[in-house]
Amino acid sequence: MIIYEDEWAFWDDIAARYLLKHAATDHNVNHVIEGAGFYADSMVLERRKRKRAKLPVTSVSDGAGVAVVNG
Repeated sequence: MIIYEDEWAFWDDIAARYLLKHAATDHNVNHVIEGAGFYADSMVLERRKRKRAKLPVTSVSDGAGVAVVNG
């Protein structure tokens, strides 16, 4: 699987969290490492399916007549 540069940090984070959670429960290191890679790959593929959009910039009154800008 090809991991693009902007996905490395995401992949590393998912794999590291998997390792931290499962490393102490399974003494077969190869299974844990393979599981971490499979899980991280799966999460990257799922992330690619999602569309991204920026939040619109809106002005909202805070009740005191002062405009609060979100975004």
